[in-house]
Amino acid sequence: MNIKNFIQSQSFRGILIGLGIAIVALVIFQTGVSVGYRKATFGHRLGDNFERNFKDPRGGNFGFQGGPSGMNMPSGHGAVGKIVSIALPLIVVAGPDNLEKTLVIKEDTEIREFRDTITKDKLQVGNFIIVLGTPNDLGQIEAKLIRLAPAPMNN
Repeated sequence: MNIKNFIQSQSFRGILIGLGIAIVALVIFQTGVSVGYRKATFGHRLGDNFERNFKDPRGGNFGFQGGPSGMNMPSGHGAVGKIVSIALPLIVVAGPDNLEKTLVIKEDTEIREFRDTITKDKLQVGNFIIVLGTPNDLGQIEAKLIRLAPAPMNN
């Protein structure tokens, strides 16, 4: 049997299909490992930096309603609330439950007010914002989109 006949045979075709399926399965597995590692690293880093990011700077309790038994753990992908401090590129936002989140504004962060794009210099303490972003290794949120919004009626 020569090589040309082997390449054109059903056995060779079956081997190629099997290798293709194995490669696809390995890529899917590696993607799952990467996503899981990223989530686990964020959770670990959030724990390491928890007090620095969420403790009341005046030395009081954590910014959670109801103490340790009633803690609402923060989501890592966004924030809604009032700006309480600005030290660019960092902004601290207090949510409706008084949970403070630290945001990082990067050069590619889009800041919008209604339909208009605005600059980060227009953000002021007391503004109500809605933020979408990505968690980083320091337990902060790297803002991708910040939308300046009217304050809710109950504030």
